[in-house]
Amino acid sequence: MDHLTSLLTRRGYVTRGEALAHGETDQTLHAALRSGVLVRLRYGAYALAHVVADLDEAGRHVLLARACLAQQRGRVALAGPSAALFRGYDVFGHDLETVHLARLDAGSARRESGVVHHRLGSAVALGVEVRDQVLVVSAQDAVWQTALLSELEGGVVTADSALHQHPELALPLARVAAASLAQPHSRTARLALRLARGESESPGESLTRMACFRHGIPAPALQRDVVDHRGRLIGRADFYWEQFRLLGEFDGRIKYQRLLREGETDTQAVVREKTREDEMRATACGMSRFVWSEVQPGSTGRRMAKLQHELEQSRRLYVRVAS
Repeated sequence: MDHLTSLLTRRGYVTRGEALAHGETDQTLHAALRSGVLVRLRYGAYALAHVVADLDEAGRHVLLARACLAQQRGRVALAGPSAALFRGYDVFGHDLETVHLARLDAGSARRESGVVHHRLGSAVALGVEVRDQVLVVSAQDAVWQTALLSELEGGVVTADSALHQHPELALPLARVAAASLAQPHSRTARLALRLARGESESPGESLTRMACFRHGIPAPALQRDVVDHRGRLIGRADFYWEQFRLLGEFDGRIKYQRLLREGETDTQAVVREKTREDEMRATACGMSRFVWSEVQPGSTGRRMAKLQHELEQSRRLYVRVAS
């Protein structure tokens, strides 16, 4: 197994055929699986167990997608959610045990053991490129295909993420959408692109905004700088409803990990963030907080009713103070 370590470390995975070519046997591979040195990514593809354990869900999917791509016959490229994750974009509402591939040859569209093969119609001028030795559809195609395969919320999450990292994608996305009017589910996908905002910094913020949209609540401004009476910048609020003087914050562990400073513990980051929010709250008429469980599609009714009450309460307070 030692002679496979460099390949596994460098590329992340090895196929059964490659392992056998390096002198392994099915027996030694099974022994490595039983001992916990290797894990099976999919049939005929393996990875070092400790490497996989250190990956998040997106990272595991990308590794699985790489291995899957290497096992295909014919010309294929990563597509849809798999291409979006490979490019570092967030996805929501998809089975990350399933890899999406675009057929670039005469292969048929089909679904098989953990792989969906897509035949893309002539209406789409598909862009394909090689990135990090992987054939993958273009950034705009990855976002558009993901939106076609998603509910509205999932399409917005991916489009938000892509535009946050690459604002210049707005025009290419508009062109892809305009060229794909006849595709199934394109109406929902086009709505997702219209609602997408590059200022959104996380899936939780995107889902909060979509919950507001679903319940007819005015869209908030995003990433609003908050200053005190002396003009000193206190912080930045995730949401701001200016007409109601209400600030909003999405709460999540990932957010605090992102804000963690060198040498700081999770608890210290949380305390510092709470202090910041208290100072921001003093500049407005209210602060509304959201957590992951409250903004999941299908479970937002109670939280949005509460937000509606908070908005009205903040508006009344603002009118009273202003008068």
